Amino acid sequence: MKVLVANDLFGRSSAAGIALRLAEGVAARGVEVAFLATTQDASGARRWRENGLDVRVEFTPPYPLRWRAWRSLDNPHGVLALRSAVRELRPDIVHVHNLHIHLSYAALGAARAEGARTVLHVHDIMPVCHQKMFCHLDERLVPGDAVVYRNGPVKCALCVRGRWNPRRNTAIRRVLARDVDRLVAVSDQMGAALAQNGIGPCTTIWNGMRRDAPEPAPALVEALRERLGLRGRRVILHGGRLDRLKGGLELVRALEMVRRSVPQAVLLTVGEALPGFLEELQALAASLGQADALVPAGWLAGEELAAAYRLADVVATPSLCFESFGLLNLEAMAAGRPVVAGFWGGPSDVVVDGVTGFLVNPLQVTTLADRLRRVLLDPLLAARLGAAGRARAAAVFGLDAQVERTLRLYEQLLAGARGGAAA
Repeated sequence: MKVLVANDLFGRSSAAGIALRLAEGVAARGVEVAFLATTQDASGARRWRENGLDVRVEFTPPYPLRWRAWRSLDNPHGVLALRSAVRELRPDIVHVHNLHIHLSYAALGAARAEGARTVLHVHDIMPVCHQKMFCHLDERLVPGDAVVYRNGPVKCALCVRGRWNPRRNTAIRRVLARDVDRLVAVSDQMGAALAQNGIGPCTTIWNGMRRDAPEPAPALVEALRERLGLRGRRVILHGGRLDRLKGGLELVRALEMVRRSVPQAVLLTVGEALPGFLEELQALAASLGQADALVPAGWLAGEELAAAYRLADVVATPSLCFESFGLLNLEAMAAGRPVVAGFWGGPSDVVVDGVTGFLVNPLQVTTLADRLRRVLLDPLLAARLGAAGRARAAAVFGLDAQVERTLRLYEQLLAGARGGAAA
């Protein structure tokens, strides 16, 4: 079996990292795997072999991303990159992850035309939404309620205005129905959102994590604690891409309520903020008398990020936008930390409400504050949630399980091809 795995970018997004780890896991099972990604810097195009993969990063010229709703349907440079790789490598299966910026949906047809079986692995809501699908969240909803994820042309046109392509979603549905043998969603909630918008059926393959990641050295954890001034503080960690859609403003409002009974609580932010958003967070915190309770750590990675999780008493991810999976929640659980997460999208697959953490509607700020307060005030509860989260992360979301499900899907595809039946 020969497989070509493709992703728009290399190493610059969580989806790219997941795609690469999965490809390496499949290669470790004896499958011949190549990995294709794009770069918009001509000097970054190169080929090499690493961790059992033949990796190729091909140049595709940049373009103004305001035209993404059009160019993502058919970007000739991305199509050429994938077609050339398929013709050279002659894979049995082309497994595409994200493609809605540079590779484009038309690349699926190019792979199919060369005789490969095709898999599209959907990591975010972009096949049905120009943005991050935040418009359906209703403050009256609570975890467990049925959620309507269906988009409508009027709502979409009002949301994205001049960037709206009225033919985009119809064109994507047509391409997926014609040129994709199997659709994979990273969560059941993602599959439900796609189905409600006319895309499917999907096979769910949850994201996986390696189990062999070492614990950060205690000295590193303590050094980070000192550097950030967190000794004697109760830490609520909020990470990832920092912007309004990740619920940062709601979290600061909740923090003010939490500190009435847990005055030593602070909000530690980890990650890059969109331009101006950190200043907006700081201004809100100051207006609520909480300026000293906001601790921005900036970008952390590797051992430092692992150490940051160990500093946290609770990890909060109250996203207002649709989260396809919620990798931060899984990383927190693997570190044995309780999670308070927005229920909108994939976190409902990952976090078991009341068992590994709490799910909340992030628009219900009082409830968000209550769940954070409960964890901070009850060490036994925090320990129980953290232990259950660590056990669930290991038992359900291991990389081995993700690889096994992927190999099973490949075998089903090739068995269908040999039998002459459509998959």
